[in-house]
Amino acid sequence: MGNRRLEALIEPRRIARLDDVLSRRTRNLTLLLEDLYDPHNASACLRSAEAFGLQDIYVVEAENRFTPNQRVVQGAQQWLDLFRFEDTGSCLNALRARGYRIYASDLAATCSLESLDFTQPTALAFGAEHSGASSALLRGADATFRIPMRGFSQSFNVSVAVALCLYHAITERTRLLGPAGDLSPGEREVLRDRWLEVALKRGETIARTLRRGRDTV
Repeated sequence: MGNRRLEALIEPRRIARLDDVLSRRTRNLTLLLEDLYDPHNASACLRSAEAFGLQDIYVVEAENRFTPNQRVVQGAQQWLDLFRFEDTGSCLNALRARGYRIYASDLAATCSLESLDFTQPTALAFGAEHSGASSALLRGADATFRIPMRGFSQSFNVSVAVALCLYHAITERTRLLGPAGDLSPGEREVLRDRWLEVALKRGETIARTLRRGRDTV
């Protein structure tokens, strides 16, 4: 009954869009972001993750609080599940308990991004700006990888690296497994209920903003 009441308050085209996104959502690919300190990078990583259909993001805050810039993230975090950890070890344990294979980005790695298997549950891990992945993350990962580069630049900005890796991972998953998402019917139902509430709140916020704009004209 709750679903029907909410749906009656939301435009049908908006509900169709929500269902389309939900049908392609994945929890078998996730991100681990370790100690990012730049709010713009944190925001860009979340936007890329949401845009490529990820649902869960794992964040380590051993040294730095993960604080996305609200103007940059543009509401992407409302559609995601964010899991916060105070240390890298506990985050790795949580991922491993959920069956993820963990690959950490490392400039010194000999394994290339293209060689990774994305048909299994995979967590792509990225360390802090400048310093990169911590020794705890590199030791605890199942493997390390690098993004092939052909120029003089030594590295990508972390948010750029995340976007590039997610694009490749999703492309490979789609090629090998198809475009459909991997959430169970129960997961989709729970997430759909939450997203309907988010969509309704966003619609009300936009309406209030438009009304204020008319009042000032």
